[in-house]
Amino acid sequence: MSKIRFGIELPNTMPWPELRAAALAMDKQRWRGLWTYDHLMPCTAEELPLIVNSVQECEEGPIFEGWSLLAALASITERVRLGTMVTSATMRHPALLCKIAITVDHISSGRVNLGLGTGWHEHEHQAFGIRLGGLKTRCDRFEESAALINRLLNGPCPVTWEGKFFHLEEAPFAPAPIQKPLPLLLAGGGEKRILPTVAKYGNGCNLYVNMFSSLEEAKHKLEVLQRLCEENGRDFAQIRKTVTMYADIIDDEQEAHRFRRFMGQHLYDEEADALPFGSPQRIIDSIEPLVNLGIDEVIFNGPYPSPERLARLDSEVLSAFD
Repeated sequence: MSKIRFGIELPNTMPWPELRAAALAMDKQRWRGLWTYDHLMPCTAEELPLIVNSVQECEEGPIFEGWSLLAALASITERVRLGTMVTSATMRHPALLCKIAITVDHISSGRVNLGLGTGWHEHEHQAFGIRLGGLKTRCDRFEESAALINRLLNGPCPVTWEGKFFHLEEAPFAPAPIQKPLPLLLAGGGEKRILPTVAKYGNGCNLYVNMFSSLEEAKHKLEVLQRLCEENGRDFAQIRKTVTMYADIIDDEQEAHRFRRFMGQHLYDEEADALPFGSPQRIIDSIEPLVNLGIDEVIFNGPYPSPERLARLDSEVLSAFD
């Protein structure tokens, strides 16, 4: 069984000095993945209750562009891998997205992951005049984007492409990425469209969020992905499996219980009570079943990750998996 790795999603809403301090701290600790997200406006308070208390405060709050942050963070770190969790397939032409990712790959000396999702934030797309489309359109665009990105990152140049959404005609495309391959990580667990796209074009997947799905669901999705990989002649073992975990150390158990119920408002009480907010051992106990499932990386999400919070997670949780 391979050793599990740990990453954390740094909120694009953090001030730059705090982002910089967090990244430098991570680079010296056990963390192996530093992730940003790809939004032009923050999520609503209902979707991100950890950060703000009102929808207006959240939607009108400051937020940095994710790939620009990765380029800056790549220049000040040496070891930790970098990626988007995730880039929306609606935001950029795949050729531009690949060019950005390859640029960051060179800045980082080969440490970037390209995370891609279908896109979902309706208000954001309306506000900025970006077409989102219905579920089928989003999945169609996502699949073609993944196929074209795979071709641009790994195929010969120049590139000609005639698809439903994108067109390239003898397009030059250099330099190539440093990594071979530059990992394309596809987010979501949909069995009809997302997982088949992973099996065809992806180097990794993010298929489980502990706030919204169960361990049993994750196990089932891995079984489906393994079957799809076999059908497509792909080695399932070479697909990097990641999950997102909302978690944090909270020393006061009464406060931890209140926070679990707050964060698990949409869950059954017993599911909310199981959320990993509390003692380090509670978080460790939540990770161990993921290790047994064969998960390669747990990506933490939660309150603003100060250097002090990162250090505690590193020494009191991550160290248990050395």
